[in-house]
Amino acid sequence: MNTHPFFQTSLIKYRALLSGIGIAALSLALPMMAHAATLDLSTSKETFVIGDTFTVDIKLRSADVGVNAAQATLSYPRDILQVTSLDRSTSVFSFWLQGPEYSNDTGKVSFIGGAQNGVSGQDLEILRIAFKVKGAGAVRLVFSDGAVTASDGSGTNVLSAMNGLELTSITKQDAALIKPPQIVRPAVPSGALPAKPKVSVPLYPDPTGWYAHNSKFLAQWDLPNDVTAVATAVNRQPSFNPTESEGLFDNQTFAPLDDGIWYLHVRFRNALGWGTAAHYRIGIDTAPPINLLVESLDGLKTEDVAPAITFSAKDQPSGIALFKIFVDGELATTSTAVEHHYVLPQQTFGTKKVLVQAVDNAGNTTEARLSIEILAPPVLVIGGFRVTQFWLFMVLVVALAGGILFGRYLDRLGIKRRRRQVVIAARDITAVSGLVQKDITTILEKCEEDTLHKKDLEEVKSLLLHIRGTAEKFGKYAVENIEEIE
Repeated sequence: MNTHPFFQTSLIKYRALLSGIGIAALSLALPMMAHAATLDLSTSKETFVIGDTFTVDIKLRSADVGVNAAQATLSYPRDILQVTSLDRSTSVFSFWLQGPEYSNDTGKVSFIGGAQNGVSGQDLEILRIAFKVKGAGAVRLVFSDGAVTASDGSGTNVLSAMNGLELTSITKQDAALIKPPQIVRPAVPSGALPAKPKVSVPLYPDPTGWYAHNSKFLAQWDLPNDVTAVATAVNRQPSFNPTESEGLFDNQTFAPLDDGIWYLHVRFRNALGWGTAAHYRIGIDTAPPINLLVESLDGLKTEDVAPAITFSAKDQPSGIALFKIFVDGELATTSTAVEHHYVLPQQTFGTKKVLVQAVDNAGNTTEARLSIEILAPPVLVIGGFRVTQFWLFMVLVVALAGGILFGRYLDRLGIKRRRRQVVIAARDITAVSGLVQKDITTILEKCEEDTLHKKDLEEVKSLLLHIRGTAEKFGKYAVENIEEIE
């Protein structure tokens, strides 16, 4: 069993679905989506005879959103039909987590499958079921559950509808009574062979174009009055001339066609013979492009703000029409060049999501995603270590923050130091003030005596000189300490 990483995310969710989460409950839990996908059934005709074998195709229609996985269970009446084989050779899915498998005992076909890249288209083939008719009655083919995930990286369920089929199985006796509608009218005399029919096909209106859908289609033409018979054929031969009359009719419904170029041939006959046949080209391509490869020439990490990418894909039968390149969800360019090389517009730094879509001429799409990280160039290189603007900015921020914190630390130390100096200065001033007061008190005591001897005068003079010296020292000391504190 292949478990490709891109596929695992979507498929794991379906294990829960198989455990009992029905599609109705899942749909109620999801918001309304702008884009949607449907699961449909397609077959060549609606009425079958017992013993017939026929095929039913399970189709995925998702024209406006890329998808990469789907899960479904199809129920059929086991008393009328039995499955003889399942064919996934032309499926858009390349990975299968479960099946495809069937059980004629329960009347169910189930599968869980997916693609490596996202795909989108109007008629994507998932599975072809071969049935054998074993009984008569109404035949209802219905989906009992299902889910389709978008290739958006989140596994969003984008399934909006599941369309079954209502068929009829009849006996061979009843089949003999069914005849195509015929036109009954008198023939007008002819003067020449019939002209080439002018054919119109509403489902495929442009015979030069390509179409991404294949289902039953109606072809119409005008009948000239002299025409008595019509012959038609559908094959891959561009100039085939049918000669077997099918009666007289002006329209015909044809079975769905496989991928490729087909030609519808219509030819008239009158009384003079068969005229020139009209050859109407029908180009059908329901398969998305394959082998989509996207690479970055500058690697997934680069300093180039305008990195270059290359991309390539293959498609059959319609061929690649163009590539679309998206950057972060915005369309950057559309390329039809032979050389698939593109330089992205100048980008800002960071991771860029690149989406490349390959679109074929029928409108089918395959997409691939790429993440490119745009690195900031280094400001300098130190010992092999690349210092970018970001890291330089971070270093500067850290240094600035460290400087601020260190400055605050020094400021706090200064405040503590000044507080200590204030305390010391206050202590010294108090001490000096006490000495001065003591000397003054001594002088006052001497002056209170009635008589002062010469010896006392000398002592008073000495005290006054001491006071003056102390005052001078105190003044200098106070100025120095104040300057220090400031």
